[in-house]
Amino acid sequence: MASASLTAALEISAIEVLESVSDGFLACDPDFRLLYANASAERQLARSRDELVGRSLYEVYPELAASERLDPAALREAARTSRPLDVAYCSASAGRRYRARVHPRSWGWALYFHDATRRHLTREALQKSERQYHTLIDSIDQGYCIVEMLFDERGTPIDFRYLEVNDAFAAQTGLADVVGRKARELTPQIDPYWLESYGRVARTGEPARLEHYSSSLGRWFDVYAFRPDRSSSNRVALLFRDVTARRLTDDALRESEERFRVLVEAMAQAVWEADPAGNLQSYSASWCALTGQLSAQWRDEGWFDAVHPDDREETRRKWFDGIARRSPFELEYRIVAADGSVHWSNDHAAPLFGPHGTVRKWVGMNVDITVRRSAEEALRDADRRKDEFLAILAHELRNPLAPLRTGVEIMRMGRIDAERAERVRAMMSRQVDHMVALVDDLMDVSRISSGRIELERRPVELASVIRGALEAADPSIRHKRHETSLTLPAEAVWVDGDAHRLTQAIGNLLTNAAKYMEPGGHIFVTLERLGREAVVRVKDTGVGIPPEMLEKVFELFAQVDSAIDRRQGGLGIGLTIVRQLVELHGGRVEAYSEGPGCGSEFVVHLPLSQSSREDPDAPHPPAAPVRRRRVLVVDDNADAAQAMATMLGLLGHEVDAAFDGEQALGLAERMRPEVILMDLGMPGMNGYVAARRIRNSEWGRDVLLVAVTGWGQQADRAASEQAGFDHHLVKPVELDAVQSLVALLDSR
Repeated sequence: MASASLTAALEISAIEVLESVSDGFLACDPDFRLLYANASAERQLARSRDELVGRSLYEVYPELAASERLDPAALREAARTSRPLDVAYCSASAGRRYRARVHPRSWGWALYFHDATRRHLTREALQKSERQYHTLIDSIDQGYCIVEMLFDERGTPIDFRYLEVNDAFAAQTGLADVVGRKARELTPQIDPYWLESYGRVARTGEPARLEHYSSSLGRWFDVYAFRPDRSSSNRVALLFRDVTARRLTDDALRESEERFRVLVEAMAQAVWEADPAGNLQSYSASWCALTGQLSAQWRDEGWFDAVHPDDREETRRKWFDGIARRSPFELEYRIVAADGSVHWSNDHAAPLFGPHGTVRKWVGMNVDITVRRSAEEALRDADRRKDEFLAILAHELRNPLAPLRTGVEIMRMGRIDAERAERVRAMMSRQVDHMVALVDDLMDVSRISSGRIELERRPVELASVIRGALEAADPSIRHKRHETSLTLPAEAVWVDGDAHRLTQAIGNLLTNAAKYMEPGGHIFVTLERLGREAVVRVKDTGVGIPPEMLEKVFELFAQVDSAIDRRQGGLGIGLTIVRQLVELHGGRVEAYSEGPGCGSEFVVHLPLSQSSREDPDAPHPPAAPVRRRRVLVVDDNADAAQAMATMLGLLGHEVDAAFDGEQALGLAERMRPEVILMDLGMPGMNGYVAARRIRNSEWGRDVLLVAVTGWGQQADRAASEQAGFDHHLVKPVELDAVQSLVALLDSR
């Protein structure tokens, strides 16, 4: 009886416990008919006990039968093995989710369950949030990762481990398959900067914006580091971007700006900026260096004070006219520098427009064009002197042509005795020599200026050179009845040089002195040794030289007296040749004069010779007589061809003449000449073509082929040599030159 009472009491106590628990409890008989439902089951199922007890579990919740884990077969298997079943299921009728545990009992089944709807919804929300988080992180083009910082016993960060990365991580870093691996494993030479920075964020929880170069990855990174949650002190989230391209661009921009700044400061040109109204706001240092103006002085319109007073108002007017037009313009004006010198400036100005078409500011540059203006002035002066030279050249050429024409007319008259004919011939010879000298001077200037003259250097005794120059200039000196005085040292003075060219240079000085003196003047020639130099002085009592012309007299075409009716004549190239020839010998020439009417002096300095001396007066063996040769003269100018043929015939040669290339080839086939003197510029077949045809013939391979032409430039000589000519003579040809070439046949 007591035992029954105790059992009843325990059952009552168990029921009280079941009624008090939050989990729902259902008791079923072996056929799954509900025997009991506690209060929590009523609340969670939203049904009373009367609606539950006595009914089949599958009748109340038919969806349980569809569950493979709580269908009758699964329950019978659980009863056989005495193992409980855990199941989660959804009640469609209740719209709820449950988690249940079913225990097999001797009397049937005990089913504990609770409403898991909220937990399920929370889990789903969390999973959705996780999916959204990963979708967001993987969708951004920035790299993202979470790392676990690793510290040593002293709390110093020594490494970190990658816990999570997004899709862009590999593209931003170049690293792949990093999750779970340490940084030093991937980049052993990791920069301490990154470890210290990330460790500080992990310890303090303070986020940090970092931009630094990673030497181990060879990239620049912009990184935002922060702790992903407060609870963890060793995890750091990194949101970063590879900014190498941007840094390179920024560095290039900074370098470009620095180069521009240095260039602006270093360049001679002054760079400036002005406001829309044209008031100066900035100027580079070169303006201040040139003008001496301080910043307060050149600002706004103060820079006009540096403009030359004669140009100031005109420059101001043009400046503001250009500003008003709102389009690029330029000015040229003079600037007075701080040292008082005057500089020409070219000012370029251009507007910079804003988005609405208004002028935002003006920028420009002052370019010092003093050199250019001087060059332009020099070119104008050279052009003027060229025109004067051409007029003088025409005058100088007509002078000898007039007596030549007169001489020809006299000889044509026929009524002339031998003595008078000889005087006419001598006069014509002198005039031809004068014309040849004029042309030779012109050719010498060209050859010397282009470096195509070659000196035949040897030890030269200057006294003999001076005597030769005096002899050459004697006709000019005697013509104007001048006196000469020659002063020579006791010992011979030797230089290394070309005797012919030195005679030409000193002869030009003597001729120049004779020309620019009234009749009855005096020329003083002095030779002396000064240190390691030989000094030749040529002094006259002539018209003198103005001070401003002392250096210019050596320039090409320079004339002290440029009047149209000047009496002295000359081309203005004699002194140019003197200076060039003296400089080719390593010397220098200077001009001195106290002014007009006070005479002039030219002083030539030449280095003394260090070589052995030779006697210039030593006798030379007499020239051997020239043998009779077959000569063909070819020139489209019939007068020139016949004159040359006549002259060679008088010397004893067998001569014939042709007047074009085709005729020359036919005539040469018959006479088989030993020497051919041929013009180059002939119509039809020119001399070059004829020479090649001759060289290609069997008989013409050994002919002495001489070009006779008015063209004497180096290119002309090279072209004739390439065509097959042995020698190149420039018209007018001297008889001695032809004789010397014909004599070469004897040495072949």
